[in-house]
Amino acid sequence: MSKGQPYQRIGDAFSLAVQHGDGPPTVQQWVNKRTGRRFFTRVPVQACHALPVASLAASLAVQRRTLTGLEPLTNLAARLVVEWQPDACVFRFISHSPSLEPDREWNRVQLTHAPTGRNAERLWLVCPRCGGRCGVVYASPWNAEGIEQAAALVGCRKCLGLTDVSRQRHKTLDWTCDVMGLSRGIPKPYRRRGDGTLRRAISVFDRRWARVFRKLGIGLD
Repeated sequence: MSKGQPYQRIGDAFSLAVQHGDGPPTVQQWVNKRTGRRFFTRVPVQACHALPVASLAASLAVQRRTLTGLEPLTNLAARLVVEWQPDACVFRFISHSPSLEPDREWNRVQLTHAPTGRNAERLWLVCPRCGGRCGVVYASPWNAEGIEQAAALVGCRKCLGLTDVSRQRHKTLDWTCDVMGLSRGIPKPYRRRGDGTLRRAISVFDRRWARVFRKLGIGLD
C-alpha cells in the first residue's frame, strides 16, 4: 500500500459472495463484538440435523423380517418414501404416492437402491435438491442470509454447502501443537504430510501468541 493512500477493508471472499447472493443456500452469520463487523461462515454438519441411511436400513431390515416377509429391497425402495421431522429426530415410512402432498411438519425424502457388486443391493437416499444419491440428508435451520427460520432447508452436504469442524482445525492452537509435537496425552500423534504443514503451523502459532502479547501490552521487539 502506497504512503498516503487510505486503507479500506474489503472483507473475506466468502462473506462478499454471500452478500452478493452467490453463497450457499445456508450460512451462519456472526458479528465481531470488538469491531462490529458482520461476516459469514459455512454451516458445519455438526450443527445440522442428520438423517443417515444406515438408520433407515436397520429399521427396514426389521420390517422385512416381521411384516413383508423378506421383500426385495428394490420393491421396498420403489413403493416406500421417508417422511422426516428433523426437530423431533423422528422418521416414518409411508407408501409412495406422488399425488399425496406431504404434511407441512414432515420433510419427504425418497429412497433408491444400487448394486454393491456382491449380488446384493444397497439402500440410498435421494437428495431433494439435486436428485443424486447420498448416504446422509441434512436439515439446516439457517437460510442464505444466516437467519434462523422455522422451516429447515433439507438436502445433501454438497447442495447445502456444508463444512466440517475438522476442516477448520488448521486455524486453531490445538492443531498447531499437534503438528509441532507440543501436545501431550493424545492417543494418536498427528502425522503431517510435508514440511509445508509444519511451516504453516509455526506461522499460526506465532501469530496467535503475538496477538496475546499485544493484548497484554508486551512488546515483541
